[in-house]
Amino acid sequence: MAVKTIRYSELGLENPVAVIGFPSVGLVSSITSNYMVGQLEMETVAGLSSPSMPPYCLIHRGVAYPPVRFYGRKHTTKTGRDLIVCLSEYAPKQEDCYELVQAILSYLNYAGCREIICLEGTARMSEGDAPVACGSGPGSDRMIKKSKFSLMEGGMVKGITGIMLYEAPTWGMGITSIMVPASPNLPDPGAAAQFIPALSSMIPGLRLSSKPLLGEAEEIRKKVQSDQEAAERQEEEVAGNLYG
Repeated sequence: MAVKTIRYSELGLENPVAVIGFPSVGLVSSITSNYMVGQLEMETVAGLSSPSMPPYCLIHRGVAYPPVRFYGRKHTTKTGRDLIVCLSEYAPKQEDCYELVQAILSYLNYAGCREIICLEGTARMSEGDAPVACGSGPGSDRMIKKSKFSLMEGGMVKGITGIMLYEAPTWGMGITSIMVPASPNLPDPGAAAQFIPALSSMIPGLRLSSKPLLGEAEEIRKKVQSDQEAAERQEEEVAGNLYG
C-alpha cells in the first residue's frame, strides 16, 4: 500500500495533541471526530491518499480532499494545547492498516506531536457496560487518569488503534485509547457523547459540550451514515471492476 501525504497548511502548531477517529462500532469515533472539527472550526492541514483507498474525495468549502484527512487548530491561550484531528469515513482493510499507521505516525512526527488519543467503539453487550481506556508510551498513564475511564486490564484492540498502540511508542509518542460501548447495529451519537468529557479533561484548553452533540444526534447520524455508505459503494464498485 503506497501512501501519499499531501500537505495543505502548516499553522505553526507547537507540541499538538492528536485525536484519531476512524470508523468503529456505532461509528462513535467518526461522529466525535467530525463533531470536534466542526465545533472548533478546524482547518485542513494534510491528507493521505493511496490506490488502495476507496476512490472518492470529500468536498469541503469547495475544495476536494482525500479519504484520510488531518485538521489542525492552534490554541490562543497560554495553558491550552494545539490540536490535530485525523479522521476518515472508511475503515481500512486489514492488510492496509500497518502501512497506513506508519503514514499517520510519520505526519504526526513531522507536526511535532508527542501525545495521541485514539477514539474507539466497542460492542455494547449490556446496559452495565462502561467506557475503558488503555495506553502505552510516555505519559499514557497520566492521560488514562485524566480520562476518568476505567483501565482496560486485558483484551484485544483491533485495526488502526491496535497497531498504533504498539507502534507509536517506537516513534517516541505516548498513546491512549479511550473506548466507549456502543450499538453494534446503528450509528450511536449518544455513546459518542461520552468521549467529550474525557477529551476535555485530557486536552488542556479544550472546551466542548456534549449537549449540542446529543441535540444534533440525528443529523450527525445521517451525515456519517451517508458518508460511510458512499465510501462502501465506491469500494464495491472498484472490486466489481477488478473481478467482475
